[in-house]
Amino acid sequence: MVGDKERKRDTMFINRYTSNPRFLLVYSPLQFAPNEMAKPDGSLGLLYLAGALRQAGFEVKILDISVGNEKDDLKDTFFNPKPLKSGLLRVGMSHKRVLEEVRDYDVIGISSIFTPQTSMVIETIKLIKQEYPNKLVISGGVNARHSCEKFFNAGVDIICLSEAEETIVNIGNLLRQNTRDFRTLPGIAYRVGNKVIYNPQQRIIANLDFLPLPAWDLLPNDKYWQISRPHGGEFPIDKSIKYASIMTSRGCVFSCAYCHISKEKEQSSPDGGIGKLRTKSIERVLLEINMLKSLGVEYIFIEDDSLLAKKQRTIKIFRSLRDKKLNLADVNGVNIIHFFKNVNGRLVIDKELLESLVEVGFETMILPFETANQRILDKYASRKWKVNKVDTIALIKACTDVGLKVSGNYMIGFPDETFDEISNTISFARSHIEAGLTYANFFCPIPYPGSTLYDIAIREGYLSPDFNPDDMKWTKSAMQNTVINNDELTEIRRNAWLTVNRPEYIKYKIGMNATQSLP
Repeated sequence: MVGDKERKRDTMFINRYTSNPRFLLVYSPLQFAPNEMAKPDGSLGLLYLAGALRQAGFEVKILDISVGNEKDDLKDTFFNPKPLKSGLLRVGMSHKRVLEEVRDYDVIGISSIFTPQTSMVIETIKLIKQEYPNKLVISGGVNARHSCEKFFNAGVDIICLSEAEETIVNIGNLLRQNTRDFRTLPGIAYRVGNKVIYNPQQRIIANLDFLPLPAWDLLPNDKYWQISRPHGGEFPIDKSIKYASIMTSRGCVFSCAYCHISKEKEQSSPDGGIGKLRTKSIERVLLEINMLKSLGVEYIFIEDDSLLAKKQRTIKIFRSLRDKKLNLADVNGVNIIHFFKNVNGRLVIDKELLESLVEVGFETMILPFETANQRILDKYASRKWKVNKVDTIALIKACTDVGLKVSGNYMIGFPDETFDEISNTISFARSHIEAGLTYANFFCPIPYPGSTLYDIAIREGYLSPDFNPDDMKWTKSAMQNTVINNDELTEIRRNAWLTVNRPEYIKYKIGMNATQSLP
């Protein structure tokens, strides 16, 4: 830990230099079960904030605690998992190293968008505040803004309630004026005594071309590429992948109960309605692609929540990228219905779309089939598509025919889902593997804070208000009092994954769990 001398220095530093504040944006250490694949975070939110701060003239750096910076060796961080009392494994820099890197910064911003990583974010906040109580600690992300009390109790000073590119610059500008009175800022929550005060977001950026350019260059890219475990895609263990993520839009046309967007569509909500679909222009997307290529990026993962919602726009973007010689993959932003078009009242596969995907460099695509049961789709998934009107087998074969490798995502274990319905979905996935699907992922629906499913789970008694966020993993059922009990659901999910997928894929995934050593 840092001693009294350093704490005294911290107080002097804050008092003297807040008129020119320095920002450190932090990805927390990570935690994984021993049988999970450990992947760095590197999500886009902090990159936009860093871009906004840099554009406004502030000094800003990014620290990913899970991998460290140029002073750290991956053998001491990412590939040195430490057991926790919870039975999970902590991945990242030591506390001492974290405090060394935090010391010279005034404002610490910590992202929290993944509920299963809450404990690691809270650990980091407490660590920093205990040693440097005068530093201003800001948090944001859907997890933070829907668990405000937990974060304030850990020591957070401000929680951003919405997209924070403008908010964080406004905070910096107030610090430049030698004040910490943030009470008039929109889009934040803060605590006075035991009371949490919410200042709703008054407006959001509708034209995404006005967003700052993400600061990809501030990421520890060399370390990410050495690890080569991006959010999406499956790569050989011994292959280095120079990858990065991008978003061409924000928001989604659907409002699925298990997604935070289900509660982010209203302008009157504290976040200002950030769930509404907004897009970047083709010119802006090309600018970002060129930036990534200049950094040496070879694989680009598109993280849109609804990539194909405006299909003609998307096809135009794809055609504009044909000469870029890229390798592209989508992570989670497509919907089954968007692969079809209406011809004389019939839904037929949109072959033009599939061909444009391959032409531009898409090698893989994840198809979110979600469930084989129309009742579940109607109740929890915005009635996205009609199971009996869409030929999923033909879609898989059409993708394979044009050279597109496709995998599938499936969800089993909704609160009122029956055993027969779960069996239908597992059989559905098995038929897709037989048709050429590369692999099938099975997810237990998790009632993440900020989603409609969370509200349902609390109201109907499927989730205790004092739930443990460590338990909110898609590999196990986090709900209680469901039609199929959570222990049985967890075992059903595991067996489905083991029996539906091919042996070589199972071996590959097991070989990349959290205890895997550096190749």
